[in-house]
Parts: sequence; C-alpha cells; structure tokens
Amino acid sequence: MTMQRFGSAVALLLFAGLASAQDHLVSASSVDERLQNAGATRQADLRALDAVLALPESTRAAVALGQDAKRLRLGLLALSDGELRDLAARAAALQADPAAGLSGDVNQLLIIFLIVAIVILVLQAVD
Repeated sequence: MTMQRFGSAVALLLFAGLASAQDHLVSASSVDERLQNAGATRQADLRALDAVLALPESTRAAVALGQDAKRLRLGLLALSDGELRDLAARAAALQADPAAGLSGDVNQLLIIFLIVAIVILVLQAVD
C-alpha cells in the first residue's frame, strides 16, 4: 500500500511539471480585460461622485455638517470599489430625477444624506 502511494506521488510530481503557466482556467487576456473594466468603472464612479461634491449645494451641505468638501473629495480615493459603486448609484439616481416632485429643501436633504454616507465611509476607510 505504501509503495502504491509513493508511485502516485512520483507520478503526480512528474505530470505536474508538464502543465505550463498558460494552462489556467482564465486566460491572461480575460484577466487583463476584467482589470481594465474594473479600473474604468472605478474612474467613472469617482468622476460621478466628484461632480456631485463639486455642486454648490454639496459644498453648503458639507459646511453645514462641519466638513470640508475638498477633504471629502480626496477621501473618495480611499473607498473600496463597492462603496464607490453604491454611492455613485445613489448620486446618479439623485441627478437623474432631482426634483421628482420634491421641494428644494428635500433635495438638499438628500444631498446631505449622501455627504453623510461619504463622510462615514471615508472615516471608516481611513481608520
């Protein structure tokens, strides 16, 4: 029984060397494409959030919360891809239908909530 295991181990070692680095389940071009797509998505999310934080309403809301809008914009870089995606989706929904029958005060509150979410996530990412 021991000799059979030894033979199996030797065979495994011999055949393991035959596999090349190119015999992966995912091709290198597929990995490169996914990485490029992820990078492009992250950049688009950063641009979308930066555009929202650059709005005068956002600056006023940040000041009202005791935050510096420029610091928040820089803090976006520390967020994960998922956090950026979530916040960008919220910002897009807010920009796609900013009024939606809501008054300007309610719209400003939505921006404040978005900034609060960004502040919380940035503080968590920095810690």
